[in-house]
Amino acid sequence: MSSLYPTPAARPRGRSGAGGPPGAGPAGRLEQGVMADRAPQVISLSLTSPEDMFVLAQTDLFSEYRNFMTGLEYCISVLRSRPPRGPVRIELSLPSDQLQEGMNQRIARTLDRYCDHRIAYNQRERRAVRLDGVFSLWIGIPIVVLGFLLVIVKGSIVGSTGNANLVLDSGGWVLVWVGLWFPLDTLLFTPLSYGRENRVLERLRRASVVVEPHPTMKP
Repeated sequence: MSSLYPTPAARPRGRSGAGGPPGAGPAGRLEQGVMADRAPQVISLSLTSPEDMFVLAQTDLFSEYRNFMTGLEYCISVLRSRPPRGPVRIELSLPSDQLQEGMNQRIARTLDRYCDHRIAYNQRERRAVRLDGVFSLWIGIPIVVLGFLLVIVKGSIVGSTGNANLVLDSGGWVLVWVGLWFPLDTLLFTPLSYGRENRVLERLRRASVVVEPHPTMKP
């Protein structure tokens, strides 16, 4: 058995001209040229089985090849922590008894399906989070109104000067901030993490996969 399986053929990116192969159009050739000029971001993984790429099996916790997160979780974490540049190359090391012909193509296809499901899930969660922000305005707006009322009428309650005036003024603005902070954070900022992860998943689904034996197990 060879120590390195061939990298699977690149998946189609965009539409080509009628009847032409994927990437045959000007846009496809330009994208391929740009990607070819960039060095790939290599992610190296050492797994006990191909399934560990997607789910953790109940195995020996003290094995030197044991991971405590799935290979996909590790890949997503690595790509999120790096600037988004260049293609992605995943290098998997497996025990010799786990190697099969065409293993890299099988992993690549499963990776593509996983990314499709995860992207759809993130899109639903992003919409759900924004709906949470909209519904939270039912509580936030009354708090904001109460805060503004304290700021406006503080002078008629405790006078225009003094510590009591300062307390009511500061308390009113705090209520305004509390009433707006969670709805605005939920509407504007929390959904950004889902969009960022989806961009990582789009890169991951186009990654090339190489499978080889563990270095210590090579013949």
